[in-house]
Amino acid sequence: MSGKANISESLAKGLAILDLFGVEDAGFTLSEIAARVGISKTSAHRYVTTYCEQDYLARDARSGLYRLGVRTLALAQSMIETSELVRGLRPFVDEAAARHGIHIDVALLSRDAVYLVYRRDSADTRVFRSFSYASSLHYLAAGKAAMAFMEPRALAEIMSRLTLAAKTDRTITDKAVLEAELAEAREVGYAKNNEESLPGLIAIGAPLFSLRTGKVVGAVSFDSSTATYSMQELERLFAGYLVELAKKISAVVSL
Repeated sequence: MSGKANISESLAKGLAILDLFGVEDAGFTLSEIAARVGISKTSAHRYVTTYCEQDYLARDARSGLYRLGVRTLALAQSMIETSELVRGLRPFVDEAAARHGIHIDVALLSRDAVYLVYRRDSADTRVFRSFSYASSLHYLAAGKAAMAFMEPRALAEIMSRLTLAAKTDRTITDKAVLEAELAEAREVGYAKNNEESLPGLIAIGAPLFSLRTGKVVGAVSFDSSTATYSMQELERLFAGYLVELAKKISAVVSL
């Protein structure tokens, strides 16, 4: 029997609802949840009512929007505090953040998305609503770094599914342009986000590899406000340090 046959479709849809709340923190109406997950409003109501009853979601009484509940937040905090992966990479990230005074994100790849597993922010980036989960990879330095170093077949599959939705007026929305930028990233060892996810926020990202399989498993990025550094300055000052940090973290994620 295939693994697909053993999957609970109902549970998968329920988890897809929770996934929505990592993309945006503004909250969703019941109709928005149903539309984005692709289920009926009646089904969505059953799911969110259950989540609210168990405190995994909460409904704002004034706006009517659903947001993450305290039990979901507690699970995330528990993962940060107890994960062997986070314990292993934290010293490297914390040391780099303290030395360079730069915002650092570590994200792991899962299917067509990257998930944030550890962050050290900086004073100049705290005003931005940075990602915790991204449903698309093309507007993040971490996402593009992961894409650039995928095996050709895996990259082709993702590119065939990718919808290049614009997050800002600088987001790449042309596949040929994206492919050219990924090729450049492979040459220099890192990818760029030039205000493509949020106006005023720039980043460079380097891939993380499993040393056992040689496959890309995620990325680490250095982020900055454009008020602090230009893209050229960010690359000149930090690209070398970023690539070295990626090598150290790759050793940790391979354990």
